[in-house]
Amino acid sequence: MKLDDIAANIRLRSAWEAIDLGFALVQHNARWLFPAWTLLLFSAALLTWLLLPVEYLHFAPLTLWWFKPLYDRALLHMFSHQMFNQRLSTAEVFSALPGLARNTGLLGGLTWRRFSLSRGFNLPIWQLEQLRGKPRKERQDLLHLQTHAQAVWLLVACIHLEYVLVFSLYALIVILDPTDGAWNYLFNGFTDTLDTDARYWGNLIFLVLYTLTVWIVEPLYLAASFSLYLNRRTQLEAWDIELAFRNLGERLSKLAQTPLALLLAAVLLAGVCLPLAPVMADEAVTEYLAPERLPPAESAQQIKTVMQAEELNSIRAYKIWVPRQHDETDKNDPAEWAKSLQMLFAGFVKGALWIAVVVLAVIAFVYRKRIAALLKPVRRKTVGQAPPDILFGMDIRPESLPADIAAACRQLWADGQLREALSLLYRGALMRLTRHDHLPVQSSHTEGDILQLAHGHLSSERLAWLTAATRAWQEIAYAHRPPAATLAETLFNGWAQHFAVEPARIEVEA
Repeated sequence: MKLDDIAANIRLRSAWEAIDLGFALVQHNARWLFPAWTLLLFSAALLTWLLLPVEYLHFAPLTLWWFKPLYDRALLHMFSHQMFNQRLSTAEVFSALPGLARNTGLLGGLTWRRFSLSRGFNLPIWQLEQLRGKPRKERQDLLHLQTHAQAVWLLVACIHLEYVLVFSLYALIVILDPTDGAWNYLFNGFTDTLDTDARYWGNLIFLVLYTLTVWIVEPLYLAASFSLYLNRRTQLEAWDIELAFRNLGERLSKLAQTPLALLLAAVLLAGVCLPLAPVMADEAVTEYLAPERLPPAESAQQIKTVMQAEELNSIRAYKIWVPRQHDETDKNDPAEWAKSLQMLFAGFVKGALWIAVVVLAVIAFVYRKRIAALLKPVRRKTVGQAPPDILFGMDIRPESLPADIAAACRQLWADGQLREALSLLYRGALMRLTRHDHLPVQSSHTEGDILQLAHGHLSSERLAWLTAATRAWQEIAYAHRPPAATLAETLFNGWAQHFAVEPARIEVEA
């Protein structure tokens, strides 16, 4: 690749203008860039999802983020060729990946240099200049003299842009979801009441959204960093002047082939051959002298008069920082000692307060569930308002239910009466919520409203069981889809653990 083949207009730019040039590079080469980039990134996301164990799938976005230096090397390989009008195919990009992984410092980029705030700006030194050791460090220090701050702020801006895109995509899903399932998932994620299926699909959706965010932001970051690198090289090596001279040489070489150029060359040759030597000799021996010279005393007086002019004696005031000069006599002053002790004590108290704030914040985060439980308002029984007896057309009075609800549900399930079994289980749950947990359920409430009310009253295990039982009942009641036998058995066993009460207690409280 030659400097003459470069596609961009090489000239000195400000750092922010160079970043904008990088964004324009992505926009101009999108149709050649994004096919290979899309295949690379989504293949990495798919491999991450397939290779991680099920219990660690929530680390899939973090794994995709950690391997960004690998994607950056492929992007820089494409950008460096596109800058010189060379379009790489998808096959050429993937065939170059083994060499990029071996010869570009990928191991350091994934380990001790992973958290570098200017990794995109430093990458061309490793990948394009192939410098290592002390030459690389000297080259990097030289490039960092004027552009490092802009490279760091570029990374910070791109990180925040990723956050904005992820939150925006989540907000779009919540807005367009008519069932409020997305909002319930986000809410339950903070209360740790999600079941296995919800966690699986939630992790998958998060990985897809984060992959889309990286797909958009990472090419912009690498292109802007590469443009900053080229602009810094232009400042140091005067690429713009070199290209201007080369363009001038090309124009002059084309002009030399015309008859007019031959005529001009003949005139110049004739002028060079004229006898200019005597004139040059005369000029060499001739010295310019003033027509009048003053005596030394008068010259000194005139110089003194000029130097006393107001323009040459104006006083300018400058303010500079200087070390404070301490008076040796004040060292033994009791007032100075008292003031120093006060400052020392104030600094100590300030540091202790900050440490206490940090410790309290950590403790509050660790014991957040207990603190939230303590801050819940005390549930008081509603005076004069009896719990409903009928909900959704179902009788939830204690006397209408069998003594052993779980055994009755199993018997109905074994007899093939699936809807009746789940109906009895859900009726028992509603009875327990209204009579024993004193949940303020009204006849106008829906199944979803009851789940929302239960969030502040039930523990995470009981709430998870109630959510699963409600979903199973809704599917068989409204969609006519019976749940799996294993799920039904899990619900029957969970009743005895989370919702069963003794018959005597039912009669007393009824």
